[in-house]
Amino acid sequence: MASTNNGCPGVGPSPVSLGDSAYANSRRTLNEVIKLLRDVGTEEFVTLPKIAVIGNQSAGKSSLIEAIAKVKVPRASGTCTRCPMEVTLSTFDPSAYSDAIQPCWYAKVSLRITVPPERMATFEFGHTTNRDDVPLLLSRAQLALLNPGIHYSEFTKFSETQCQEHDSAQRFSPNTVVLEIYGDNVDISFVDLPGIISNVANVVFINLQGADDRWKIDI
Repeated sequence: MASTNNGCPGVGPSPVSLGDSAYANSRRTLNEVIKLLRDVGTEEFVTLPKIAVIGNQSAGKSSLIEAIAKVKVPRASGTCTRCPMEVTLSTFDPSAYSDAIQPCWYAKVSLRITVPPERMATFEFGHTTNRDDVPLLLSRAQLALLNPGIHYSEFTKFSETQCQEHDSAQRFSPNTVVLEIYGDNVDISFVDLPGIISNVANVVFINLQGADDRWKIDI
C-alpha cells in the first residue's frame, strides 16, 4: 500500500482492527484523561500510572523512544535528555481534531511547568505535520526549559545551529517537555528521564525572588 512521508496510508479502505473496538476507544479516552490530570498538577497530590524509561547516561534510552514513537529525538554528545520528556501516542485521527488539520499524522510539543508549584502551567510550544520537524521542535523546547529567565516564545523559531550554540542557564530541569503524536497505531503514554549521572556538582534549589523569576531554578 502506498504511503506518504508521514506514514499516511494511500487510497483504499482501512481494515477493521482492534483499534476500532470499544476497548480501543476507552483506552484512548483514559490516555487523554491521564494527560489532562498531569497538566493541572494532579500528581502533586495523587500518583498517576506511568511507564518510565530509566537508565545510565547514553545507554540507548532515546533509541528506544525513537523505535516506539517512530520519530527522531535530538542527538548530542554527552547527555541528550536534559529534562523529562513525556510522550503520548494516540490512534485518534487528527483530521477530526480541527478543520485546519488535514494530514493523518500530527505532533504537538508543550512545556509543562511544575516547579515552582506556584507557577504551574502548561504552554503549547509548537506543532507539525512532518515527522522530520520533531527533533528541532524538541531541541527548542528543551532549551526553553533550561533557560527559565528567557520567555519560551523566544526559542520557537530557533534554527538547529542556534540551539547548539545557545548557552543553557541550567544543566537540567525538573519541568517536562510533552510530545503528543496523533494518528499513530497505538495508544500509550510514557516518560523518558535524563540519564543517571555519576557525579552531580550542585544541588537543585528554587529561586522564588520576585514574580519575574518564574520557572527559575538554579543548578
